[in-house]
Amino acid sequence: MKRSLLFALAAFAALPPVAQAIVWRHDIPESDVLNYGNTTRLQGVGKVNLPGWFGTGQFLGIGTGGQAWGISAKHVITTGQTGTFTFEDGGSYSITQAIGFAGTDIAVFKIAGWNRNVFAPTLHDDGVYTVGTNFDSAGFGGHGAQGTLGGNWLYDNKRRGMQTKLTTTRTASFNGENQFQLIDTFDAPGSANVRPVEGFGASGDSGSMLLDDSGKIWGVLSGGQFETYGNINYYAAITPQIAQQIVQTTGVPEPGTMILLAGLAAVAARRRK
Repeated sequence: MKRSLLFALAAFAALPPVAQAIVWRHDIPESDVLNYGNTTRLQGVGKVNLPGWFGTGQFLGIGTGGQAWGISAKHVITTGQTGTFTFEDGGSYSITQAIGFAGTDIAVFKIAGWNRNVFAPTLHDDGVYTVGTNFDSAGFGGHGAQGTLGGNWLYDNKRRGMQTKLTTTRTASFNGENQFQLIDTFDAPGSANVRPVEGFGASGDSGSMLLDDSGKIWGVLSGGQFETYGNINYYAAITPQIAQQIVQTTGVPEPGTMILLAGLAAVAARRRK
């Protein structure tokens, strides 16, 4: 069963029609996922709010002209739409423009008045997708321990974090477009691939990122299956072509540029001595 991981506010009293917040392995406390969601690398994860629904997004960086940008799923926010980018501490920023990319469920958005000092990821742009790669993620969607609440997950304004691994890749249709997808599996305690803070996206987590250990985003959450062990979610992958489009659109430095800038800064520092 495929489903999007967007959350429709009108369905709050019923089962979400589309998926994702964080559901975690049943043998760890909720405090583990709350604490993980507040780790340094995940503090740029916020809620993307539009009239009638919300998803999750990630601060991407400062681009051309000092403009702040975020990244999310195209089915959360896309070209022609505006909204707000909010955080559990009350921080709220207008989304003044969104741009969705053809052939993938990925969009970027402009953030007005950005004043947060948070981690900015880079883009995975080499086209290599190694099975077993470890990822972090976080979201604001439905939450609960696996196997509890009858699947009627709870909702609040808190960011929860999780760990997962890349299971496989595929090309599949989503919203009428063929896209390259990254697949993760909700691994049960005791399985070979389970991670200490194993989790799985749920309704409201659409747009949440897969962040590798080196700080690169590999993709954003599109949809998946019900939140139970053995099921899968699928993420729109950042391919080399999409990475190039993101850089061209936003001006947010790509990894190679970041290395170059660091080198120039080091040269300048030596010259000042």
